[in-house]
Amino acid sequence: MKVQTKTWITGLILAALSFAPAADAQQKLKTAVADDIFADHPSMDRNATVMPAPDAKPVAPIFSERPIGDASVARLPGGGWILTGTSLRSGARHGVELWTSPDAKKWTRIGPAKISGDGIAPGDVSERYLAPSVTVAGDKLYLAFSDKTGCARVATGRAAQPGGAFKASRCLVEGASDVSLFVDEDGTGYLLWGGGSIAKLAPGFAKLAEAPRFLKPDQSLFAKHPPVGKDWPVRTRVGTRGAAMVRDGEHYVLAASEVTGRMRTATEDLFVAEAPTPYGPFTMRALTVPHAGRGSIVRLDDGKLAAAYNPKCDDGFAMFCEQVGLVPLERAPDGRLRQAASVITEDSAVAARGALITSETMRDPSVALGGDGFYYLVGTLDGYGYHKPDGGVKLWRSSDLKQWDEVGFIWRWEGMGYDFGKNIAELWAPEIMWSARDKTYYLAFSVMEKGVGGKTWLYRSKTGKAEGPYENVTKSYFVKGIDGFPFEDDDGLYFLWGGGNIAKLDAARSGFEGPVRQLVDADGDHVGYEGNGLIKANGVYFLTGAEWHGPLRTHGTYDMMYGTSKNLFGPYTQRRMGAPHGGHGTAFRDKEGRFWYTMFGNDPTAPWRMHFGLVPIDIGDAESIGIPRIDAVRD
Repeated sequence: MKVQTKTWITGLILAALSFAPAADAQQKLKTAVADDIFADHPSMDRNATVMPAPDAKPVAPIFSERPIGDASVARLPGGGWILTGTSLRSGARHGVELWTSPDAKKWTRIGPAKISGDGIAPGDVSERYLAPSVTVAGDKLYLAFSDKTGCARVATGRAAQPGGAFKASRCLVEGASDVSLFVDEDGTGYLLWGGGSIAKLAPGFAKLAEAPRFLKPDQSLFAKHPPVGKDWPVRTRVGTRGAAMVRDGEHYVLAASEVTGRMRTATEDLFVAEAPTPYGPFTMRALTVPHAGRGSIVRLDDGKLAAAYNPKCDDGFAMFCEQVGLVPLERAPDGRLRQAASVITEDSAVAARGALITSETMRDPSVALGGDGFYYLVGTLDGYGYHKPDGGVKLWRSSDLKQWDEVGFIWRWEGMGYDFGKNIAELWAPEIMWSARDKTYYLAFSVMEKGVGGKTWLYRSKTGKAEGPYENVTKSYFVKGIDGFPFEDDDGLYFLWGGGNIAKLDAARSGFEGPVRQLVDADGDHVGYEGNGLIKANGVYFLTGAEWHGPLRTHGTYDMMYGTSKNLFGPYTQRRMGAPHGGHGTAFRDKEGRFWYTMFGNDPTAPWRMHFGLVPIDIGDAESIGIPRIDAVRD
């Protein structure tokens, strides 16, 4: 994709562009919302990193000859492949190991490379080179590495003879790591290292031609929307290690990886930023390949780019570790590079599934098994919630958790007993619950009032049917705060809301009997800051909640966390990951005794966004929630 430099699209413009998805998947964004955090929310498809096609396949290793990290892949003249990286575990670990392949399937070891140069003794087993990289330019084959003293060096050989001799430069930069070389179309070489340091090389690549500088996003892009909270990394860097550069038409693509704490595990993701020159100005960084590890970008036979996929074993959601795969890249509608729709890079039950209702957007889905044997579903609709006086709470019904039929609106705005005046009032997070004790359904929902805050109402079906009609259990709102959740225990009904507030409902269900308590984990922290729910299994209470992990909203994940206790009021165990990307859903047991969790997709790496889906969960012992692996749940 060739773009003239004068029409270069900056990251700020990219962030503002939108596209028109299919009518059945369009996500409405209102001009006036209750909270401007939704102005460019990660749950919108236009911000997605992951958009898998229905026939997407998990990324598979192309190289598994031996454990390897920091993989670097390049193309040889004639279409062959060459690969290097940090040798791990057993076997030779000195020098620079090289493998070649005619087809990226069958590999031949030709290393360690025969490197000579100042202070290098060929065959010296003490020469441990970490994260070497390989570059092919014309008839030359270059190896960039940091030697055992921490000096960045470039060794030059012939592309036609990968097993031949390499002549290493003197020390180019001291204290360097993750060294790579970029050679532009005019033959100019640039040394890169760390998370984004760069310096032009003199002809022959034997010394620097300029003082090093550090590459980061153009700071003017943050003038209107400065990053807040955990978003600060997006401003200061593209990544923390493995900086590498490729050219894609007139785009200079800077790639680097970073462990962000996304998904509450050591997820090392690949980020990129782009510029019209090797020095910038660079766009805001974009999360391009989740779980990729530190790797390189290479061009495929079809001319498109692909990223090396080489996760560490610390990443509990990687498809594999210490092997090498290739993830094809594609351009999103706004021009960003991201992983292609044909591939899945995350090993989880969530990554393997798809949305069940796509006719309209839905957030915060709630499913309950009713007294009539049907499953009932409600959720936040109309993008980020209906505005008063539009819409209301809509109901779906299913007999098998697969086919969902729309019942229609079961509640509208009339008779709430509260005057919003001229304020914007937005309907959020309805919850439906069947009470076997009361033989009827309860409906809780929240309204966020701009400039005032959130309140939650509690309604009850007057007919004992899920479709209602419903009546307010009191004369106005039930509690201040959002995310109400009715829960039935052996001794009565309880109401949970906010970040863990709970109290027992009185006999009339119009107020509380006893004190309001706070459910916390063993450290005194909330299990989820919003979207709490409860389920009881095997005499153990499972408290679930939603939490962001990693850089907040920008590249983080909105996950379901949980804690367990044998006492309703806790304390609960330290919060643990339950369902990745599954924040603000509800757990329930189906007619066969299996457990499920609802999900809508609220982050850029969720397999879908703002649509209702179900994730299987496995309560394998008394106090844990398990997530089946990807090969166990593919339909």
